[in-house]
Amino acid sequence: MLTPDGWDPKNHAALTAFLDAEAKRPGRKVAVFDWDNTVIKNDIGDAAFVGLLDRGLVADPGDWRRTSPYLNDAAVAALEQGATPELIFTIYNTMKTPDGAQAFAGHDPKITEAAYAWLGHLLAGKTPDQIRQTSREIFERQLANPIGATRRIGNATIVDYIRIYPQIADLIVELERSGFEVWVVSATPKYIIDPCAEKVGIPPERVIGIENVIGPDGKLTYDLIGCGPVCDGENRMITYRDGKRCWINSVIFGMTDGDPFQPNPDPGKRPRFGAGDSDGDISFLEDTTGLRLFIDKGKPLDAHKEATANTDGRWLRQEPFIR
Repeated sequence: MLTPDGWDPKNHAALTAFLDAEAKRPGRKVAVFDWDNTVIKNDIGDAAFVGLLDRGLVADPGDWRRTSPYLNDAAVAALEQGATPELIFTIYNTMKTPDGAQAFAGHDPKITEAAYAWLGHLLAGKTPDQIRQTSREIFERQLANPIGATRRIGNATIVDYIRIYPQIADLIVELERSGFEVWVVSATPKYIIDPCAEKVGIPPERVIGIENVIGPDGKLTYDLIGCGPVCDGENRMITYRDGKRCWINSVIFGMTDGDPFQPNPDPGKRPRFGAGDSDGDISFLEDTTGLRLFIDKGKPLDAHKEATANTDGRWLRQEPFIR
């Protein structure tokens, strides 16, 4: 039974009724969770980026244009003058150079977020297992840090702790008891998420995130794997917004015909349960045929508007379990 602690009472009642009904419903049932600020408080992608920089694991590519097709001239020039950890994080965190110039331009916001993709590109030169091990170490440290911990990097003060929401971990267990396959689909690189998702019982084969093309030496290249009509190495989409929909359609439900950027025409091949916290999740949440859980941080997002309107009665709007 789903523990009521921390849940909005109406959401707990709706989830309990849903789980009971789904346990009796035959057929395949899929639940899809975003990761950062949905399963956990705060962002393992951000923490991993800082941790990689702390460890000197972001290599100089020789030509910074290799690291993103959307990196502006101003950002390239700044990096060429001195790619300090502080500068690299500033570009990632603010999407601007220190003097305020836009660092990225030209990407399609329906299928990518340039800064998230940049983290993926910057993993080049490492093996998947090296990234997993480093992420495991960073995640454990973040879990050990006290709630509210912060640190400075450059001119930014950033959060320096992570917690797994026990309510979401509990929900994942109950969904599995009701016969669900539970997946994570994140705009953070997969090899960063893998060891974290195992903490809530989700194995790597059910984690979808940014993935790099693997070179013949077993190391990640600067190129990213594509989905649907976007080929590997085009580097213009990630698991973000309609990109998440594409991977869900293609990987989870095996779509081979039709447009994977559009809702699956077969309602039986869509998630029955979805959970997210941002507009990066809105496409798969809209596709979800059962309940949609939106962790509402109070930002003026499209997902916030849809969850608030709740025109079909399937949205559950929940405040973060840790404020």
